[in-house]
Amino acid sequence: MSAKLIEVVLILVGSAFKYSFSTVFAADSSLGTIAAFTANFLGGVWGVLCFTYLEDKVKRWYIRRRKNAGKYRAFTRWNKLLVKLRRRFGLKGIAFLTPIILTIPVGVAISLTLTHDKAKIVKYILISCFFWTSVILLPYKLLHIDISEWVLGWFK
Repeated sequence: MSAKLIEVVLILVGSAFKYSFSTVFAADSSLGTIAAFTANFLGGVWGVLCFTYLEDKVKRWYIRRRKNAGKYRAFTRWNKLLVKLRRRFGLKGIAFLTPIILTIPVGVAISLTLTHDKAKIVKYILISCFFWTSVILLPYKLLHIDISEWVLGWFK
Protein backbone atom coordinates (compact mmCIF):
# COMPACT_ATOMS: atom_id res chain seq x y z
CA MET A 1 0.00 0.00 0.00
CA SER A 2 1.16 3.49 -0.70
CA ALA A 3 1.91 5.95 2.09
CA LYS A 4 -0.86 8.33 1.01
CA LEU A 5 -3.48 5.57 1.08
CA ILE A 6 -2.38 4.64 4.60
CA GLU A 7 -2.68 8.31 5.62
CA VAL A 8 -6.18 8.52 4.16
CA VAL A 9 -7.28 5.35 5.97
CA LEU A 10 -5.80 6.57 9.27
CA ILE A 11 -7.56 9.92 8.89
CA LEU A 12 -10.88 8.26 8.01
CA VAL A 13 -10.80 5.87 10.96
CA GLY A 14 -9.39 8.45 13.38
CA SER A 15 -12.04 11.00 12.44
CA ALA A 16 -14.80 8.57 13.31
CA PHE A 17 -13.59 8.39 16.90
CA LYS A 18 -11.49 11.43 17.89
CA TYR A 19 -12.13 14.12 15.33
CA SER A 20 -9.86 16.86 16.67
CA PHE A 21 -6.70 14.72 16.73
CA SER A 22 -7.46 13.42 13.28
CA THR A 23 -7.96 16.96 11.98
CA VAL A 24 -4.54 17.97 13.26
CA PHE A 25 -3.06 14.82 11.71
CA ALA A 26 -4.80 15.62 8.40
CA ALA A 27 -3.42 19.15 8.49
CA ASP A 28 0.10 17.82 9.01
CA SER A 29 -0.21 15.04 6.42
CA SER A 30 1.34 15.01 2.98
CA LEU A 31 -2.10 15.04 1.38
CA GLY A 32 -3.35 18.06 -0.50
CA THR A 33 -5.84 20.46 1.02
CA ILE A 34 -8.93 19.00 -0.65
CA ALA A 35 -7.91 15.38 -0.02
CA ALA A 36 -7.13 16.05 3.66
CA PHE A 37 -10.37 17.99 4.16
CA THR A 38 -12.44 15.33 2.39
CA ALA A 39 -10.85 12.39 4.22
CA ASN A 40 -11.27 14.08 7.58
CA PHE A 41 -14.87 15.12 6.99
CA LEU A 42 -15.92 11.77 5.49
CA GLY A 43 -14.42 9.97 8.47
CA GLY A 44 -16.55 12.17 10.73
CA VAL A 45 -19.64 11.45 8.60
CA TRP A 46 -18.96 7.73 8.84
CA GLY A 47 -18.49 7.89 12.61
CA VAL A 48 -21.59 9.99 13.24
CA LEU A 49 -23.78 7.76 11.07
CA CYS A 50 -22.42 4.53 12.58
CA PHE A 51 -22.73 5.65 16.19
CA THR A 52 -26.13 7.27 15.68
CA TYR A 53 -27.83 4.41 13.87
CA LEU A 54 -26.05 1.52 15.61
CA GLU A 55 -26.46 2.96 19.10
CA ASP A 56 -28.99 0.34 20.23
CA LYS A 57 -26.68 -2.53 19.35
CA VAL A 58 -23.70 -0.83 20.98
CA LYS A 59 -25.70 -0.26 24.19
CA ARG A 60 -26.78 -3.89 24.33
CA TRP A 61 -23.20 -5.06 23.74
CA TYR A 62 -21.87 -2.70 26.41
CA ILE A 63 -24.43 -3.82 29.00
CA ARG A 64 -23.70 -7.50 28.31
CA ARG A 65 -19.98 -6.81 28.62
CA ARG A 66 -20.20 -4.96 31.93
CA LYS A 67 -20.54 -7.07 35.03
CA ASN A 68 -22.14 -4.33 37.16
CA ALA A 69 -24.59 -3.04 34.54
CA GLY A 70 -27.50 -2.44 36.90
CA LYS A 71 -25.52 -1.30 39.93
CA TYR A 72 -24.74 2.13 41.31
CA ARG A 73 -22.81 4.46 39.02
CA ALA A 74 -20.37 6.92 40.51
CA PHE A 75 -21.13 10.57 39.86
CA THR A 76 -17.76 11.90 38.80
CA ARG A 77 -16.60 15.38 37.83
CA TRP A 78 -16.78 14.33 34.18
CA ASN A 79 -20.40 13.19 34.58
CA LYS A 80 -21.28 16.46 36.32
CA LEU A 81 -19.69 18.44 33.52
CA LEU A 82 -21.62 16.51 30.88
CA VAL A 83 -24.90 17.07 32.71
CA LYS A 84 -24.17 20.81 32.95
CA LEU A 85 -23.33 20.99 29.25
CA ARG A 86 -26.48 19.10 28.32
CA ARG A 87 -28.72 21.29 30.47
CA ARG A 88 -27.11 24.59 29.59
CA PHE A 89 -26.47 24.30 25.85
CA GLY A 90 -28.79 21.56 24.64
CA LEU A 91 -28.35 19.62 21.42
CA LYS A 92 -26.71 22.45 19.48
CA GLY A 93 -24.10 23.03 22.17
CA ILE A 94 -23.30 19.35 22.48
CA ALA A 95 -23.02 19.08 18.70
CA PHE A 96 -20.72 22.11 18.62
CA LEU A 97 -18.38 20.62 21.23
CA THR A 98 -18.50 17.03 19.97
CA PRO A 99 -15.73 17.09 17.35
CA ILE A 100 -13.28 19.29 19.22
CA ILE A 101 -13.67 18.39 22.92
CA LEU A 102 -15.91 15.36 23.21
CA THR A 103 -15.40 12.36 20.98
CA ILE A 104 -17.94 11.52 18.32
CA PRO A 105 -19.19 8.41 20.19
CA VAL A 106 -19.63 10.40 23.44
CA GLY A 107 -21.25 13.35 21.67
CA VAL A 108 -23.70 11.09 19.85
CA ALA A 109 -24.54 9.21 23.07
CA ILE A 110 -25.25 12.48 24.92
CA SER A 111 -27.26 13.81 21.97
CA LEU A 112 -29.37 10.67 21.92
CA THR A 113 -30.36 11.33 25.54
CA LEU A 114 -31.65 14.76 24.49
CA THR A 115 -33.67 13.72 21.44
CA HIS A 116 -34.53 10.62 19.49
CA ASP A 117 -34.58 12.53 16.18
CA LYS A 118 -31.50 10.91 14.68
CA ALA A 119 -31.59 13.01 11.51
CA LYS A 120 -31.37 16.18 13.61
CA ILE A 121 -28.43 14.80 15.59
CA VAL A 122 -26.59 13.84 12.41
CA LYS A 123 -27.26 17.25 10.84
CA TYR A 124 -26.02 19.27 13.83
CA ILE A 125 -22.91 17.19 14.47
CA LEU A 126 -21.95 17.16 10.78
CA ILE A 127 -22.32 20.94 10.57
CA SER A 128 -20.05 21.15 13.59
CA CYS A 129 -17.53 18.76 12.01
CA PHE A 130 -17.48 20.87 8.85
CA PHE A 131 -17.00 24.04 10.91
CA TRP A 132 -14.15 22.66 13.02
CA THR A 133 -12.39 21.14 10.01
CA SER A 134 -12.57 24.51 8.29
CA VAL A 135 -11.25 26.33 11.36
CA ILE A 136 -8.35 23.97 12.05
CA LEU A 137 -7.33 22.47 8.72
CA LEU A 138 -7.88 25.18 6.13
CA PRO A 139 -5.78 27.94 7.77
CA TYR A 140 -2.96 25.43 8.24
CA LYS A 141 -3.05 24.10 4.67
CA LEU A 142 -3.86 27.29 2.78
CA LEU A 143 -2.27 30.06 4.86
CA HIS A 144 0.40 27.96 6.64
CA ILE A 145 -0.90 29.07 10.05
CA ASP A 146 -0.23 26.39 12.67
CA ILE A 147 -3.28 26.65 14.93
CA SER A 148 -2.10 23.78 17.14
CA GLU A 149 1.03 25.71 18.13
CA TRP A 150 -1.09 28.78 18.79
CA VAL A 151 -3.47 26.83 21.05
CA LEU A 152 -0.60 25.06 22.83
CA GLY A 153 0.89 28.49 23.54
CA TRP A 154 -2.12 29.25 25.75
CA PHE A 155 -1.13 26.45 28.10
CA LYS A 156 2.55 27.31 28.52
